[in-house]
Amino acid sequence: MTEPHQQRSIAQVSRMLRSIVEAETLEHFFWVSGKIDRFYKSDLGHIYFDLVDGNSSIRCMLRERQSGDLSFDLKNHLDIKVYGDIHFYESRSAAQINVLDVRLMDSSTDNISAVDTLRAEGLFPPRRKPVPNDIRRIGLITSRGSRAIGDFETTYQAAGERAVLAPLIWQFVHLEGNRAQQSIVDGITLLDDNPEIDVIAIIRGGGRYENLAVFDEIDVLRAISCSQKYIVTGIGHHRDHTLTDDVADYVAATPTAAAMYVAELCLRSLPRADSKPSKKPTESDANLSRGYKMLAFALLLLAIAAMAFLGFAILQTV
Repeated sequence: MTEPHQQRSIAQVSRMLRSIVEAETLEHFFWVSGKIDRFYKSDLGHIYFDLVDGNSSIRCMLRERQSGDLSFDLKNHLDIKVYGDIHFYESRSAAQINVLDVRLMDSSTDNISAVDTLRAEGLFPPRRKPVPNDIRRIGLITSRGSRAIGDFETTYQAAGERAVLAPLIWQFVHLEGNRAQQSIVDGITLLDDNPEIDVIAIIRGGGRYENLAVFDEIDVLRAISCSQKYIVTGIGHHRDHTLTDDVADYVAATPTAAAMYVAELCLRSLPRADSKPSKKPTESDANLSRGYKMLAFALLLLAIAAMAFLGFAILQTV
């Protein structure tokens, strides 16, 4: 006998839909464009609107702390593109884009991209610098108290058990907030001007898009592109990517991976005890060798003669 189909509650269906949707979309960030409709601002300052494209639409929410960074006012019928990820709300069985950034689609107000600016200045595509043959010191750029410091030092010191590696010079900067861009630029400049530093590593732990946005800023990209030092980046996690990675000389997926790479560069630059080039024998060396051999042969003959004479003398006395 066939059992009746299982009956589910609306809450169960919503929970199932959330698990399916967010398993594929949560923290998978993307850009999507459309026109604003049903614009609304809450008492807490959060902004809600529908993003409409033809007959399709999706609800969006921009938190108050992100909306304060916008240089223009959002309103109905405005063409925009938003950056964020999808969240699913069980109470109303609805998907919503949690917006992290908003850009205008109007070509008259859309800024030229940072890559286009670098290309116009002849800095993109980047000219990769060769790995230094001799590494005396490593310059590290990160924020004070960052967890990336411990990850980097632990990995680097473990590699140093095999040999004495180059000392680390820490340059602490702001990685978030209004001062972050100029602080990073100043840090790169200070290390670049230090003649004893041969490699600069820029590291930080993972974070959301807005936390890593400073590494897409044109002044930071320009400072890296114009630097005379070999620059390594280890920013965020494996899935994170910034424009800073596109202009660096070497990109590591994490701060730990950056430490492993930098340590390997130091080990390569150390002189090997068994790698000293052998001296090619000269003609004078060959003549000297022959002279030593002749002298040794003469001394041998002299010893034989002395022994023979001594033996003869003994026989005469018997």
